[in-house]
Amino acid sequence: MSDQNNDVIIELKSVSKRYGFGDAESYALRNFDLTVKRGEFIMIMGPSGCGKTTLLNIIGLLDKASSGEYILAGKDVSRVSAGKKARFRAKEIGFIFQNFNLVPTLPIIENVSLPLIYSGYRKARRLRMADNILEHFHLREREYYMPYQLSGGQQQRVAIARSLISNPSIILADEPTGNLDSRNSHIIMEELQDIHAMGNTIIMVTHNPALTTYATRVINMLDGEIDTDIKTVDDRDLPKGSKNEKVSVKVLPNRDNVEMEIISDTEVTVSGENVSMKEEPEEKAEKPAEKKASTKKSTTKKKKSSTKKGGKK
Repeated sequence: MSDQNNDVIIELKSVSKRYGFGDAESYALRNFDLTVKRGEFIMIMGPSGCGKTTLLNIIGLLDKASSGEYILAGKDVSRVSAGKKARFRAKEIGFIFQNFNLVPTLPIIENVSLPLIYSGYRKARRLRMADNILEHFHLREREYYMPYQLSGGQQQRVAIARSLISNPSIILADEPTGNLDSRNSHIIMEELQDIHAMGNTIIMVTHNPALTTYATRVINMLDGEIDTDIKTVDDRDLPKGSKNEKVSVKVLPNRDNVEMEIISDTEVTVSGENVSMKEEPEEKAEKPAEKKASTKKSTTKKKKSSTKKGGKK
């Protein structure tokens, strides 16, 4: 029983979202119940206005339910503070949007590194990690391009890279192929399928029924409630991944530049905990030099004092 509970990453209990008051009151979600297990790839479909995006915003802690209970990774986040919600988002959730939402004044590598600011990484390390993940998406040669210099498909791949940079366990995608042609849509879905195969949980909103072939579960919504809920893959066959698996990266100094050497079978691991960077601490590297300098100073002082004594004699 405990193992089964450990597999549950999202649980919504009687969640409702109301707008307006009195006669103008309307429901985006009404007594909504949902349980999501680790490793599921869920497609949410339904007509416009049925509550799909509202559901995604509540799961992503961007919006607050009017009533009900929300359990995320074993913790009740229904009534936590805005600061704690921000920390949960930074640790557990990655977002992919239909309109990419890239900062137009920043180069690609800085767009990808943005989520790491909230994790407290220094800029140099953020950029090295972004460089690493962009190589995985074959965008390393364009990392200093501006967003307007990329095609729609490339911009969405950048957005996916950004969503994965902090190794979240959940990916929320709101119409990620909505602004793309069929060829680029296929490329993006293949990327998401690869991410899912590593053990990540993906919840995706779409209007395109052809994309449901990638899902392990298809939910159709109507008027703020679940109309149909169909699992296409048994829970026992869901990809588990390795929760403790980390990217092992060795940073090798090469004159003024830094080379990245991947010490794993894949360039980037997107499930599990934070990225592990094998890096020599700067403080430790500086201490021996300081000691040498201090010993040199002490020896020169001794020599000077001995010569002065010799001169007096």
